Amino acid sequence: MNSPSHFDHFYVKGMDVELHLLSKGDRSGIPVIFLPGITSYSRSVMRVLDLMPDDYHSLALDIRGRGRSSWPKRGYRLEDYVGDLLDVLNALADNPVSPVLVGHSMGARIAAAFAARHPSLVSGLVLIDPPVNGPGQRQVYPNALSMFLQQKAAADLNDMALFRSYLPSFSEAALEERADEYRNCSQQALIESYESLLREPFQIHVKAVTCPMLLLAAEHGDTIRETEFASLKALNERLRGVRVPGVGHMIYKDAPEETARHIVEFVGVHGRRPVREH
Repeated sequence: MNSPSHFDHFYVKGMDVELHLLSKGDRSGIPVIFLPGITSYSRSVMRVLDLMPDDYHSLALDIRGRGRSSWPKRGYRLEDYVGDLLDVLNALADNPVSPVLVGHSMGARIAAAFAARHPSLVSGLVLIDPPVNGPGQRQVYPNALSMFLQQKAAADLNDMALFRSYLPSFSEAALEERADEYRNCSQQALIESYESLLREPFQIHVKAVTCPMLLLAAEHGDTIRETEFASLKALNERLRGVRVPGVGHMIYKDAPEETARHIVEFVGVHGRRPVREH
């Protein structure tokens, strides 16, 4: 999976990790930061990133343990990811506009946790099919950890025949892309992050968020059931929910143009709130 030449590479060094981001657009424009899911990285969202207007400053983060960011031996919980995102925003502090965070799956949970803890630092959230597991909530994630680990092992060994057997409906291009994502994800990051998906809070963060939110929920994939969709919308009057028809959990891959349209419409309304001084 090659990164197009019109994307820049942007690095932020924190206390214990160095973070890599792909970026494009006007660095003085509205910051829109994409946070990929558990087994994805910055290049996973390139198609949607490419559809963002050039007057935005659009960035996609390699979350720690993925892509070109550092791969520490431990430290893959929400507090670690939220701390890393704070480092990224510190690097963007000269921009007078608070960023919009666009998170897919685990990335959406990171976005909600960050906005709950740092409400003055974000303009809005786009939450794309976040898992709803957590204390007192659904206990089983639709895909088992063993499935992820088996697929990653096959990708790491470049055993594409075995890898193809796990994903028989994928085209060759989609199969290669998925294998590349697994190769760019630390196994320890995958294991600890999966535990975080099951055990760390999500709903209470959504309830605490004070900025506007857009929830994009897939029609297929069983990540957010109808009762859970209704419950999330009831938690916070600032959240607007949209059920995206005909797509699975990877909404931004199944429908990149529709995903980009929802993001651009949301940013157009909510992406211009200046950072408040403390």
